[in-house]
Amino acid sequence: MGITNPPAMHLDEIAQMQHIRVGKQNLPDDPKLSGLLLFCGEKRAILINTHISNSGRINFTFAHELGHHFLQHTPTYYLDGQRGFRCTVEDVQNGGRPKEAEANRFASVFLLPEDQFRLAMVGSALDYTLIATLARQFRVSKHACCNRLLEFTREPYIVIRSRGYAITEIRTSAAARRKLPKLESIPQGTFAYEAITENKNQDAFDEIDAAKWLSGSNLPLHLYEWTRGSWPDNISMTILRW
Repeated sequence: MGITNPPAMHLDEIAQMQHIRVGKQNLPDDPKLSGLLLFCGEKRAILINTHISNSGRINFTFAHELGHHFLQHTPTYYLDGQRGFRCTVEDVQNGGRPKEAEANRFASVFLLPEDQFRLAMVGSALDYTLIATLARQFRVSKHACCNRLLEFTREPYIVIRSRGYAITEIRTSAAARRKLPKLESIPQGTFAYEAITENKNQDAFDEIDAAKWLSGSNLPLHLYEWTRGSWPDNISMTILRW
């Protein structure tokens, strides 16, 4: 079932109702900047960096900045008389700082509402096809869509994001929590390691020795992994399931 009226379509309307001016600009000299929410007295303005031309990511950044506004966060950014929030790509993707994590949560819940999202994912297994399909339907980034899928997936899944062999983020479904040891790099002997070495995507899930990834005495009998990457950017994502 397709989504004909995703919340992302209403971001500009919401900003207008809140009297927030919105600008979108390509800022290649500041590639780490994702977006700004600026305060000037009672006035508010949002600036979104469109340097990475991904409409889903732009929508998530937009909703993230609205999150700071609606959650009434105290500004953390001060420069040349300006105050507000300067949100980096890292903030919007991983939300390491508390206020950034709260703004990310706001954006996720707003753009991917539970009832609509659960209905759209019914009967489908979590894989790259589902991630791409729902990201397109809801007009969000694949990164945000995958994280939301993990919230509602009952089966054990682990998603590992990496730059080169270095692991940058690990997310799990509830059924897979605390199953993966603390890893800083992709283990040798895994399909992920091979894919990164060869800059070559796997075509589907392949079965792997569970001990290559997981620890503990109750390892699953069958562990499957699937890695795909954006090789020119040296980044990749691995999905583990059992």
